[in-house]
Amino acid sequence: MRIQFTKQSGKYDRMKCIRIDGTATSCTMPKQGILPHDFVHYVVEDTLDLCQGFWGILAIGVGFPDAEPPWDAAEFNLPDLTQALQTESLVEYFQAEMWNSFHVSENFAEILQVTCQARNVPAPENISLDQLEQVQSRLQYFTQQWQQLAIGETLEVEFTDPIA
Repeated sequence: MRIQFTKQSGKYDRMKCIRIDGTATSCTMPKQGILPHDFVHYVVEDTLDLCQGFWGILAIGVGFPDAEPPWDAAEFNLPDLTQALQTESLVEYFQAEMWNSFHVSENFAEILQVTCQARNVPAPENISLDQLEQVQSRLQYFTQQWQQLAIGETLEVEFTDPIA
């Protein structure tokens, strides 16, 4: 699935995903001053091979959610949203890190545990320091790419791990 993030003037940017079957969905994204929230989702899910997160759900044909998490699995016609909610916690952590000049917290596991508990899901297991550094490196790279875009320009990425 191709994902396009387009920088726009005003308070919102735009994203669009084009699925393998040719169908597409798009929506606006509020500007944040850092990489857009859903772009952070892409980096986290792609780097950590989380195929049932936000982009994995969109890849199978679901449209953008109407509400903020926690979501109801029935709304998406899926049996379980555990990984999607875990991913939301990971994205929340990395966004906080980005606002803190990419400073990695020594308490990553504890922070993730608390944010997952707030969403009533277990924290994901076996995320290595190497994987955290890969996510951080890619976030820094894409942040630089995003900041260099002019209004009207698009940054496109490929999400290759849809739900099987």
